Amino acid sequence: MPPASTQTRTRLSRERSRARIVAAATELVRERSYAELNVGEIMDRAGIGRTIFYRHFDDLGQLLLTTGREAIEELYEAQVELASTRSGDDAGAIREAMARAVAVYMAHGPVIRAVVEAAAADQLVAAGQEPLRRRFDELAESLLRASALEAGRELGHPAETARALNLLNESYLLDAFGREPRVSAETAVRTLTGIWIAVTNP
Repeated sequence: MPPASTQTRTRLSRERSRARIVAAATELVRERSYAELNVGEIMDRAGIGRTIFYRHFDDLGQLLLTTGREAIEELYEAQVELASTRSGDDAGAIREAMARAVAVYMAHGPVIRAVVEAAAADQLVAAGQEPLRRRFDELAESLLRASALEAGRELGHPAETARALNLLNESYLLDAFGREPRVSAETAVRTLTGIWIAVTNP
């Protein structure tokens, strides 16, 4: 059995190489679409031999899911914040939640875009994304149901409305920040805040 110091060095080396691969992929998705990515170029950018890639990831789809996990969790936290708002809250609570979501796309838009592109092309990535989509949709649905209940009104098809709103958010934010920012963060926040207020407080 190797000494503990050797095991520690090996583990640190594995962690460093994995981090370099993720960093290289993060850089490249700012320059290319998912369809243009390849393992060789990522490993060249990382400065590591190509075979090392497969010690960490099965394929590009798994790499992108790993790379996008932090951004997706940050988005989920923003959605939790949004779902905690109620119809009696002022617009500031919804605006704050939207500002968090916009900030995530400002920081990670190209990575999120690449994950969405990968899901469209790779069934395994799509399958990995589906539970995440359900989490987001269920949170939005809980907000819509609570808002309708507090306002004493009926909301037809809350689950589909939630899904539509989340798809709208994603499509809009990908268009705005999936490559270079197309609009300012403030414009995006105001736009999405207005839409969500219109739906939750008609």
